Amino acid sequence: MTRGSVWFVGAGPGDPKLLTIKGMEALSRADVVVYDRLANPLLLTHVKPHARLVYCGKEADRHTLPQEEINRLLVQEAQSGHTVVRLKGGDPSMFGRVGEEAQMCLEHGVPFEIVPGITSGMAVPLYAGIPLTHREYNSSVAFVTGHLCEKNAGKEPDWRALASMETLVIYMGVKNLPYIKEQLLLHGKRADTPVALVRWGTLGKQETVSGRLQTIDRTVVEAGFKAPAIIVIGEVVHLRETLNWYEKKPLFGQRVAVASRRTEGRGLIQELELLGAEVWPIPLREQPASSQGLSGDAAAYEWLVFDGVQKVRDFFRELSSRRFDIRQLTGKIAAVGKETAALLEEKGLYPQHVFESTVQTSDLHQALSARSGERILPITSESGTGILQAEESAAHRVSAAALEWDWQHPAAGWFASESFDLLATDDPAALFALAQFAGEDWQKRRLLCLGEDAIAQAKNMGWDAVVECAEGTEQLASVFASLQTGKEAAHLYS
Repeated sequence: MTRGSVWFVGAGPGDPKLLTIKGMEALSRADVVVYDRLANPLLLTHVKPHARLVYCGKEADRHTLPQEEINRLLVQEAQSGHTVVRLKGGDPSMFGRVGEEAQMCLEHGVPFEIVPGITSGMAVPLYAGIPLTHREYNSSVAFVTGHLCEKNAGKEPDWRALASMETLVIYMGVKNLPYIKEQLLLHGKRADTPVALVRWGTLGKQETVSGRLQTIDRTVVEAGFKAPAIIVIGEVVHLRETLNWYEKKPLFGQRVAVASRRTEGRGLIQELELLGAEVWPIPLREQPASSQGLSGDAAAYEWLVFDGVQKVRDFFRELSSRRFDIRQLTGKIAAVGKETAALLEEKGLYPQHVFESTVQTSDLHQALSARSGERILPITSESGTGILQAEESAAHRVSAAALEWDWQHPAAGWFASESFDLLATDDPAALFALAQFAGEDWQKRRLLCLGEDAIAQAKNMGWDAVVECAEGTEQLASVFASLQTGKEAAHLYS
C-alpha cells in the first residue's frame, strides 16, 4: 500500500505572497488540503486541479470540524496513501495546535513534516507601521493568547510578568479585551500605555484602531471593531504615526480581479500589488483554438517578423498543434520590442533585427535591408491590432488561444463569492474569460485595460466602462487617481 504523509504548512498572515517557497511546493504536491479560516483562499490556486479541499475553519463558539475529527481526518487520509497538507494561518506552532496534530500522526505511524510560516503577531504590526522592537522604546516582546483569559484558571498567564513586559502582542484577544485591560492595569501597567489593534492585517481590508490602555475597550466598541485582530501594547505603537507605509499606498483598499497569463516580471499583477491593491489573479484554462493555418509555408520565407510577445507564444502554439519541426525555419528573424526578442531567444530563435517602434509593411524591405526577391512574413494578431501594421495579403494572422474562466478550479468558489472594485487585464486573449467571470451585465463592469491590444479587443467585445492605460505600467497610479476624482474613464497614452 502506498504510504501517505502529512505536511503542516504555515499559510502566513494573509498576504498570499508571504507564503514560503517550501509551503508553496507542498501545496502543489498535495492530494488533500485541510485548511483554516485564516488561510488566504488565493493559496489554493497552487494546488493540483483535482486536489480535494476540506474546510475546517473555526470561529468563536462555532467550529466547522471538532479538533478530534480534524486529527482523525489527517491520519485517515495519509493512511489511504494521500499527501495531505494541513494549511494553518500564520505559523503552525504559534497557538496553532500543531503539536497535538503532529502527536496524533506520530501515534499512528504517519510521517509528517512541519513547514514554518510567518506569524501574524510579527507581520501584522509591521504592515500597520509598528516594529515590535526599537532600541529607543524596548528590548523585550511577549507573545500571548487572549483566548483563555476568562476561563481555565489553571492556564491563566502570569499577568504580573506580562504587565512588566515592554511590548505585548496578543492573539485572539478582541472578545476578552476588557478583561485583558483590567488584569494589566491591576498588575501595574500604566493607564496611558499606547495600544493598537490591527484587523485583517496584510490584506487590502486591513483596519487599525489605536488608543490608550485605560480606554481601549471603549474605543474598539465605538469603532465597531471585530475579530480577527492582533493587539499590540507598548510604546512601539507610537512608531505608527511615522512608519504607516502600507495603508498609505495609492491603491490600498482596492480589490482587483485580474485575468492574465503573465505572472512573472513587472506585469500588471505585480504593478498593482506594488501600488497597494489586493490582487486576485482569476484561474484560467486554455482551450485549443482553431488554427487558420500558416499563410503558405513559414519555411519558405526569408524573413519572419514578430510584433509582440503574445504573437510569439501563439505562433509556437500553432506550430506545435501542426507538429511543425522548428528546424525547418531557416529564414532570418526580426522582432518588434526587446521583450519579443528575448522570448524568441528563449525559444531558440535569435533575431537579426529588433524594431523599437511601429513599422509599415511597405517599409519592411528597406528596414530589414532585404535583398530583391526575399519574402517577408509578418506575424501579427488575429484582430490586426498589433504594433506591426501588416497588409492582409502579406501577413500570417495567428489565432490567439481561447482562454476561459476555470470555474472548476478548486479555488473558484472563493472567487465567485467575493466582490471586486475593478476587473483588469493586459492580455487580449483573457478578455472572454474575464467576461465569463464577471457574469451577467459584464459589459457594465468597470474594466482596466493595459495596452492598446487589450483596449481595442475590449471595445470590439462591447465592453462599456473601459479604463484605458497605455503599455507603461508606471501610469497606473495616475489612472486610479483619475478614477478616484470621479472620472469613469482615463485615456492615458505615451
